[in-house]
Amino acid sequence: MNTSNYIDEFNQLNKIIKSYSLNSLKDTLLFANNSKFKLPNLNNIPQYHNIVGLVNFRLNDLENSILDFEKAINLDPNFHSAYYNLGLLFFKTKDLKKSYSFLNNAINIKNDYKLARDKLIEILSFYEPEDENSNFISDIDKKIKQVPYEIDFSKEITDQQIINYFKNCKKVVLKNLEDLSYNKVQIYRTKSINLNCERHKAIFFEYNSIPKYCFECYKVVIESKNFYDLLKMSLIFDQITYFHKFNRKNMIDKKSETDVFKSIIYCQSLEEVFQVENETKKILSIYFDEQISIESKRGCHEYASKYPEYKKIFKKKSEMMLMPSEWLDNEKKYDLENTKDGFENAGVSHDTIKGISLNNFLVMNNWFNNQKIFL
Repeated sequence: MNTSNYIDEFNQLNKIIKSYSLNSLKDTLLFANNSKFKLPNLNNIPQYHNIVGLVNFRLNDLENSILDFEKAINLDPNFHSAYYNLGLLFFKTKDLKKSYSFLNNAINIKNDYKLARDKLIEILSFYEPEDENSNFISDIDKKIKQVPYEIDFSKEITDQQIINYFKNCKKVVLKNLEDLSYNKVQIYRTKSINLNCERHKAIFFEYNSIPKYCFECYKVVIESKNFYDLLKMSLIFDQITYFHKFNRKNMIDKKSETDVFKSIIYCQSLEEVFQVENETKKILSIYFDEQISIESKRGCHEYASKYPEYKKIFKKKSEMMLMPSEWLDNEKKYDLENTKDGFENAGVSHDTIKGISLNNFLVMNNWFNNQKIFL
């Protein structure tokens, strides 16, 4: 249908989009529904269904969100944003095949769709498409995973071995991918445990209170002496079986004046974090000297900056900071405002596939560029 004469409808659509960026999700959804009641022709505009789909998505009403995005596509089969949003939605479920398919559709419609390309690259860390569903990105990912390490992981790893491996990966990528820019700077490997950090951080920044979950979130933090040791840690996390049962990440922490090269293992209890710390020290003694820092901590840096007592960790939980009971009310408020009644504010975590993926390589490439090391 020709919507060129829908001046009032598009003006109202802009107001809905503005509400989405400024107001609560529930208020925006109510505003959008009332707008359609007053201006029924909004129902003929794909962008209207797309914005309502985004609102429902963030409210965790995935069923209605799918219907909204599908309506947008039915109105405009080339509406690449709706395909992309369906890709994001199914990534939040266990259906990575559908997520991959919708993101692939978005790229086929808009070849330079960087957001869809980057999300597709991320998905390939968890999902291997069948040959008939492959595309040029999944083909590069497969080739990267086939690059041999030429490293013996039973003994010390040299800087030169790391450099050679990265160079070999880069040769493969440069043959097939012109744009090496990427929107991620951390290598995050997961093991079916959704930490739901997005929710927890949002609660903290809105209410200055630490969520209950985060009082039971512990981590072993490994600080490497230099950049090449961080690269070694990223390969060790991938290759050494002991680490595969944990969520873990490698990153360059830029919060202080000098860069800190961190590798983190996430644990689910006080007892576990001390066990993992001891085992990690044994494993890493093969690869590094005693100067490497390995320490058990609780929660995130932002929490500890606001509440210094929170970060202190002891063998006895009774000696650690406890959660003030009134902070639970803040969590209830947040979930009430950001989740539809009857829907859980949670997501799904996927198991990372063993091996260095295109996602991993592009993050490492960002690290090299950040450190101004050009190979």
